[in-house]
Amino acid sequence: MVNMLKAKALHTAVSDALLFAAPTSAKLPVLEAVRLEFGAGQLVAVATDRFVLGASRVEYSGEAFTMMVAGSDAKALVKMAKTGKRDEGAREVTIEVVDAGAQVTFRFSTGEAITVRGFDVQFPKWRHLLPSDDSRMGGIVGMGYTGPYLGRFTRARADEQASGAHMVVFPSVTSGGKPGPTAISIGEDFFGLLMPVRPPGDEWAFRRPGWLDAAASAAVSGSAGVS
Repeated sequence: MVNMLKAKALHTAVSDALLFAAPTSAKLPVLEAVRLEFGAGQLVAVATDRFVLGASRVEYSGEAFTMMVAGSDAKALVKMAKTGKRDEGAREVTIEVVDAGAQVTFRFSTGEAITVRGFDVQFPKWRHLLPSDDSRMGGIVGMGYTGPYLGRFTRARADEQASGAHMVVFPSVTSGGKPGPTAISIGEDFFGLLMPVRPPGDEWAFRRPGWLDAAASAAVSGSAGVS
């Protein structure tokens, strides 16, 4: 069985996942890594730093295997997989697997190759974090988010978002009724989680800012005094 996918697809999946991995400065090797799940006609690349999680899917044909890739190796793989528009339809990657993913060589049809050793760390059971249905969706007025974490989602699937794909958000609540993770989808092949900021009290209360009306009143008063 030949394990194969487009270089463009490999670049998309791994670069998407890297957006959600922890930085080297965090000194959490398991969260600096990217998990690659090959099989069932797809490659799913996933990473998390505990505050955000991103899973990106692309088409793949070949045997099923899973491996963890260290952040530095994932970055090198992304760099090699980057493909110009002219070659996107033709440039492919063949994947040679040794010892069930302990060592994998990515061979590009344009002659480049990179060998990556599996990173021996235990990745979180990330699927257990994902909402299974909409039973806990909604019911929350006000969700607090950390700007830089939310910003990572604006960079995932950049081509699709630039072409009009929507980022759709689904706030959830915990079993105790408190704000829970927000599920975020982009197109058909990206799904992620954004953890909420703990509210200052029991909840985020909506209040219309008084300065909105004050500014309007001042504008009316000012225009009334102009002859």
